[in-house]
Amino acid sequence: MAQAQPFTISLLEDNEQVINNLITLFSDCDEFKILEIYKETDKAIEGMTLNPPSIALLDIGLPGKDGLYCLDQLRPKLLDTKFVMYTVFEDEDKILHAIRNGANGYLLKDTALDKIIDELKVIQSGGSPLTPRIAARIIYEFNHLLNHFDGKEEENRLSKREKEVLNLVSLGLVYNDIADELDISPHTVSRHVEKIYKKLNVHSKSEAIIMGRRLGIIKNGKLNI
Repeated sequence: MAQAQPFTISLLEDNEQVINNLITLFSDCDEFKILEIYKETDKAIEGMTLNPPSIALLDIGLPGKDGLYCLDQLRPKLLDTKFVMYTVFEDEDKILHAIRNGANGYLLKDTALDKIIDELKVIQSGGSPLTPRIAARIIYEFNHLLNHFDGKEEENRLSKREKEVLNLVSLGLVYNDIADELDISPHTVSRHVEKIYKKLNVHSKSEAIIMGRRLGIIKNGKLNI
């Protein structure tokens, strides 16, 4: 039986010691391998757009355009990439900003190297490891959002085609598959997804799916239009 291909990681980080530590860590790992290393955010955006990784590990603490900016630019384009923020300390505001904008989780830089692999496995499998303090803030903000959400108005703003795209996204299809299913280009699919995010006031695939189900657009994996 052929061995499963490792998940790829692209790293946005400017600290040489951190880079070297991660290179050493992943060199002995069968589950993950480093795809690319970027020290500048603009180059990371360009490179990951052309060659998307399984996981994007983004440093929040870069000067100027940091990992948050990188996340904001790439999240609407790379629905199949997991975005993980990498930070020196637990900055609640920045971490919450990242999660609201589609980050799948975060890792503190003082996490023991042998624990990083375990955390990435959880994130890659769909989990989002969070400290209790951050989790409590997220629950509060999400409940606040739902209590002030005018669902019917937002549902009516989606076109029939946008609802079709949202449904196919909820089934786990990637852009190329959605394009084939609807006989449109992957670029057009990307534009539809951007409009869905804007109209539903969400920032990630998971948020869009949650809202789609709450609105009755998606029911048991079937389109309701």
